[in-house]
Amino acid sequence: MSQSSPLKTCHSVVLTGRLSAGGRYEEAIGEDLVFRLDPERLGPNGQLNGWNISLVASRDENHDYIYPVNPPLRFNGLQILGPSYGDNTKASLDHPHEMRFVVDPADYRRIWPLVTNALWPYYAPNPDKVADEYFNMLKTLRTGQLMFTVTSYDADPGSGSIRYVSFRSEFRAPENFAFDPRLKPQEVECPAPAE
Repeated sequence: MSQSSPLKTCHSVVLTGRLSAGGRYEEAIGEDLVFRLDPERLGPNGQLNGWNISLVASRDENHDYIYPVNPPLRFNGLQILGPSYGDNTKASLDHPHEMRFVVDPADYRRIWPLVTNALWPYYAPNPDKVADEYFNMLKTLRTGQLMFTVTSYDADPGSGSIRYVSFRSEFRAPENFAFDPRLKPQEVECPAPAE
């Protein structure tokens, strides 16, 4: 009789909220990371309301811990709520947005140069190896998981501009990631590793 290895445990926190068009949401989740929904002007002329999802370092808001570990790096609509990258508003909001995020600043610093090389390979030291280097690094990083779900919304039927959105966001991270205790982290099974 074979024994299966015990499942690794992670911790999870859940945030919920509601935003009207143009509104902003911000909540510190721990380990110096802040979850944000920033209003975004979408559509060909910037006339449509939507939001950008990010998880930023509180000391450097330019470091988004979601973007570098969610390929494809170009034309990825995971972090956008609203019409973009070929999705209309309904298509964007009617499915969960499942994303990975970096849980350690050192890992962010390790992956970012490889992201830059992947986006602009003609400037990289080994242009023909940038994809392999990036994907190999992805396999070594400790990441958490964000499952962002729109629970209800209202949008203009003609344009798709979002009037309001209600959401639920669940963060899962390795047990040594320190969520803010006020968020009451719960023990959960870890998500499957990124492929």
